[in-house]
Amino acid sequence: MSTMSKISVVDLLSRTVLIVDDNPVNLAVVVDHLEDHGFEVTVAQGGEEALKRAAFGQPDLILLDVMMPGIDGFETCRRLKADPATRDIPVIFMTALSDIDDKVAGFEAGGIDYVSKPFQIEELLARVRTHLALRAAQLRVVAQNQELREEIVARRGAETALRFSELRYRRLFETATDGILLLDSETGQVTDANPAITAMLGHGHAALIGHRLPELAPFRKVSTCKALVAEIKLLEHIRYDDWVIERGDGSSIEVEMIGTLYQAGGKGIIQCNIRDITDRREAEARIRYMALHDALTGLPNRIMLADRLAMAIAQARRCGKQVAVLMLDLDHFKHINDSLGHHVGDQLLEAVAVRLRQCLRETDTAARVGGDEFVITLSDVTGGEDASVVARKIQAALVEPFPIDQHRLHIGGSIGVSLFPADGEDAGALLRAADTAMYDAKENGRGGHRFFTPALNEAAQRRHILVNDVHQACARGEFTLHYQPQLALASGQITAVEALIRWNHPVHGQISPTLFVPLLEELGLMVDVGEWVLMSACRQNAAWQAKGLPPVRMAVNLSAQQFYRGDIVETIRRALDEAGLEAKWLELELTESLTLDDTETTIQTMRRLKALGVSLSLDDFGTGWSSLAYVRRFPLDRIKIDRSFMRDVITHPNAAAVVQSILHLAQSLDLGCIAEGVETTAQLDYLERQHCEEIQGFLLSEPLPADAVADMLGTRHSLGALRDIMATAPRSVRAVK
Repeated sequence: MSTMSKISVVDLLSRTVLIVDDNPVNLAVVVDHLEDHGFEVTVAQGGEEALKRAAFGQPDLILLDVMMPGIDGFETCRRLKADPATRDIPVIFMTALSDIDDKVAGFEAGGIDYVSKPFQIEELLARVRTHLALRAAQLRVVAQNQELREEIVARRGAETALRFSELRYRRLFETATDGILLLDSETGQVTDANPAITAMLGHGHAALIGHRLPELAPFRKVSTCKALVAEIKLLEHIRYDDWVIERGDGSSIEVEMIGTLYQAGGKGIIQCNIRDITDRREAEARIRYMALHDALTGLPNRIMLADRLAMAIAQARRCGKQVAVLMLDLDHFKHINDSLGHHVGDQLLEAVAVRLRQCLRETDTAARVGGDEFVITLSDVTGGEDASVVARKIQAALVEPFPIDQHRLHIGGSIGVSLFPADGEDAGALLRAADTAMYDAKENGRGGHRFFTPALNEAAQRRHILVNDVHQACARGEFTLHYQPQLALASGQITAVEALIRWNHPVHGQISPTLFVPLLEELGLMVDVGEWVLMSACRQNAAWQAKGLPPVRMAVNLSAQQFYRGDIVETIRRALDEAGLEAKWLELELTESLTLDDTETTIQTMRRLKALGVSLSLDDFGTGWSSLAYVRRFPLDRIKIDRSFMRDVITHPNAAAVVQSILHLAQSLDLGCIAEGVETTAQLDYLERQHCEEIQGFLLSEPLPADAVADMLGTRHSLGALRDIMATAPRSVRAVK
């Protein structure tokens, strides 16, 4: 068996190769052969194009022609190595030049290998495989060395080439950014260590050689490394992404370890690639934290509140105890916000959060649910008096003035209280009851607290009316669609509109979607109403195109009920056929905060939708429990940054860090990214600096009827004009979808 045939193709799956050559014939030959062997291939026909594609696509390997018009291969390589985003991508030169000075110049430019023209395809494939898998490269070195030793007398002329090859591959080993340990498979002792691993561990080379991993101080607390050698010998390949090792200075780092067994010269060698993933873990933890906490105050947000309240109710139900829910709304906060500015208002909210924490036990939860509203859950209470004690304690804490900047601010709060099980059996009912009681406290002089009673059930009665009326709203034509444009920052053109449902009640007027959409879900009407929205939105988009207006994507929200009940793929196909709309002009928005999961059923449904030709986007990104998992597993086209992050992106570094992380994540995964809730020029300027592709929000337009949107389509919208309009327009109220 040849050396290269021993290389496992498993480790080479999903590898991307960028080929740079100004000769289309050369490109076609190389592309065909690499794709036939399972590689993903992208191409560039010049140095400038190669720099852009490498920075954007992050290939695993670059095959680079030397002689090209414009900047040649050497200069292209130097620029790649000067850019932090591309410096670690290995470069193999493709050239017909044979002069040694040209090759030295290539290595000085940062190349790691040469392949000569005209191409020998087997050699090209071997070199590509070699540089994509270090273990394969080392196996090749061992095999070549063995062959050269056996033929040393007959092939003395090849001695120089062998020595050069050894130096080249040693350089790969020593310059690898991952830490690498080589172990004897029989004894388990370390036989070699590269500089990266000695720097990572804080121990010298000599201190590692000749010892088994469990004997080395950094690995003594890693229980799984004791059986590492035996497991690798059994499985030949093993991976751990949860090792915590101790450095020489006593600090700990999280690492990912990939162990591989291969044979070299009849001897088993275990290669352990160890990568420091501390930064990655911290970034994931930061995004996860921001998904569950309010960016301004650090308190739990609605998602975490719902989870903790559900657990408290379950515990109380088992133990026969009670749970209290307190809805706190700050009195006259809007006056402070409007008169002193949002920066003062934000500092006040942060200070209020600090005092709330001081009033509660460790088992209680204080959450910010929006604006100046907070919810406090008290577990294990014996009755209303316990809740009254905490409510009075909170109000006493709020009475003390707040020193903010040069101001001493006085603010109170109105609190509504509900109790489980008397006022509701679930979190939703308790929150509604507490909200109703809070408004009663405001209407009775503010600064106090009120318990929910049946006499306060007006809100519940109104909800009952809406429940009855919503059944016939669609049939009576009370539902309409408004459309909010999405703008491409690079071109200034409207590229998409989002269809948003509105209910014009014959008695109560416009009903907020936050009221009737949950009712549709609760009553099981969302499938039928959602199908009407799909049909209407597709027909409207087709009508705009029939009038000669520039085609745009029509974004339609899909609820979890629509997704899992009935045949959503057939519904989409029927809507497109009846409207006469091409599938590429329909985008389906999946809301992360809904009950989507990453089971095979979900992924299979998404793939069937993608097969129709529609695009998929993940709405409200960052507000759910598993943002990173969704993006990695789902076949998405773009993600939408939730408005809750955009609200604080200018004033709060944490929110800005999350937005920046999401943008970078989208770019690295080749996903489009839309920022929604853009309402200020400061937010627009920030998104431009971060190279965000598209925006949506009141800065561009509120949701509009179809005729008004038609007037906007085809018009290039100057970002400067948007800034001028925003500078002169009165402050608008934040929109609700």
